[in-house]
Amino acid sequence: MALVEKGKGFKSLFTAVIAYVSGILTLFPFLWMLSTSFKSQQEALISGVSIIPQTFLLTSYVEALQKASLLHYVYNSLVVTVGSTIGVVITSLMAGYALSRMHFPGKKIIFIIILGTMLIPHQATMVPSFLLMKTFGWVNSFKALIIPFLVYPFAVFLIRNFFLSIPKELEEAAYLDGCSRMQTLIRIIIPISKPAIASVVIFNFTYIWNDFFWPLVMTTSTEMRTVQVGLALIKSEFLLQWPLLMSATVLSSIPIFVVYIAFQRFFVEGSVSSGVKG
Repeated sequence: MALVEKGKGFKSLFTAVIAYVSGILTLFPFLWMLSTSFKSQQEALISGVSIIPQTFLLTSYVEALQKASLLHYVYNSLVVTVGSTIGVVITSLMAGYALSRMHFPGKKIIFIIILGTMLIPHQATMVPSFLLMKTFGWVNSFKALIIPFLVYPFAVFLIRNFFLSIPKELEEAAYLDGCSRMQTLIRIIIPISKPAIASVVIFNFTYIWNDFFWPLVMTTSTEMRTVQVGLALIKSEFLLQWPLLMSATVLSSIPIFVVYIAFQRFFVEGSVSSGVKG
């Protein structure tokens, strides 16, 4: 018994050490980014990978907000990301419910096609997508940045599979009480599906917020640039001032952290419940 307890204690200690080391390695780039944002340009170039600045300066944050037009880039990204995420949640709920609960000809084929689109790289459809946006006259507008991303195949796949795990007896009871399909979806299914919806929000918000290539191709003026393209412009316009770039990156990362913190409780609950079911 003593040997077994020692073995378990050693295993727990080893696991804890690995977890702490992994956490430090994961957080170190973020800590370095935050530290560099408070340094002067000279200190950022000569201090190497030091974490604690010699002097804490806020000039880079002021410059990022005033001279680099960061707030305008963040506003554009918020409009695009929030609009796309709301659309994805709505379309994935509608499509997921239809594919999991309704019976109609070609349902399996449609689902296979949706899965097939997940295998096609986004870059492969860039040229025809650009020509389509140009034909519609949507280039350099929010329409080109939002409408093509109102449907997210992975979100449809995720919501559909979550709906399949919900007992049909709940819907049957709602039908007996006189609820229609839409009322059942809104009053019964959606409240139960908060973990899946939170996952869709986190994944889609992060993907659209961090997207660089599509906004770069679809926007031609500085007024329509999103935050990721704006960071690239800051890097080129200000001759690689590391404190300025890091402060702009810190500010642009705040919405991601806010969204994750707001939805992580539902996300964790969904992961735990999935593990219990398994």
